[in-house]
Amino acid sequence: MPESRETSLPLIRSVPALALLVLTSTGLPGCGDREPDDTRVVDLLPEQIGAWTREESPASYDRETIFGYIDGAGEVYRSYAFARVNVAVYTNPAAPDMTVELFDMGNPADAYGVFSYAREREQSGIGGGYEQRGRVLCFWQDRYYVCVASEERDADSDRATQDVARAISERLPPVSEPPDLVSMLPSDGLVPFSQRFFHLHQSLNYHYYLARENILGLTEETDAVLARYAPGSTYLLLVRYANGTEAAAAASSFRQGYLPEAGESQTVETENGAFLSYGHRDRFVIVVLDAVSEDAANDLFQATLNRLTGSSD
Repeated sequence: MPESRETSLPLIRSVPALALLVLTSTGLPGCGDREPDDTRVVDLLPEQIGAWTREESPASYDRETIFGYIDGAGEVYRSYAFARVNVAVYTNPAAPDMTVELFDMGNPADAYGVFSYAREREQSGIGGGYEQRGRVLCFWQDRYYVCVASEERDADSDRATQDVARAISERLPPVSEPPDLVSMLPSDGLVPFSQRFFHLHQSLNYHYYLARENILGLTEETDAVLARYAPGSTYLLLVRYANGTEAAAAASSFRQGYLPEAGESQTVETENGAFLSYGHRDRFVIVVLDAVSEDAANDLFQATLNRLTGSSD
């Protein structure tokens, strides 16, 4: 049986180019299509933000050209409904340069998803939530995921980064709620900020290696959330399919691919001495992984079932 794991990106938001900027100090790539002065983009990334002046028209990268900006990390964005990222550099004679990345993720759920991909903590007050680590602040709002990075860090740069981020936030559509699937997670024992929202098998394996094959039948049309629970390091995976037939087929495929020796048992002890519980209801598949006891696995599974009551339409 595969071993579980959860890794963390070198952060700086869920891998965008600013991460490469901070970690490698190579600077921003010079390539990429320059977008004409599109009214909407210029409105969201204006020429002036307080004392900050935009150097030139934002650089624009779509689903095909994003690899010219952030190389392999582009797959993280393409695993969601990513449409385009616009990048602008702002200068201020009295402060380090600021780089702003404005990702159009296609919809609010996927903006939250890419924000959650490597989040370690979260604060309120900018967008739907933000995280600031070192010189980089990232937040999500409506269908947008935004990162602001100061070229250098000094006593004033953290506040300046927040000020620029708030100015961008004020220009975006109103704040959205996290995906409804996230709200279906039981709250008891939930490890704060551990929720990861995604669609694809590759994303699941990044956060928790389940299997080489796509045994749960995850596609662009499925919504999934993975979260950690105490005690121990228990994982709860909740997947929503288009209909009950697909969910039942996915649960059967999971049993055959992951637990071929378990028969029809809903809860089993795994090779590492932990416990697993799984099943489906209507459009949903529930999988509890690495629980500390059979009772703990059953309790979390049942708590999730209870949360789904009235949520399967």
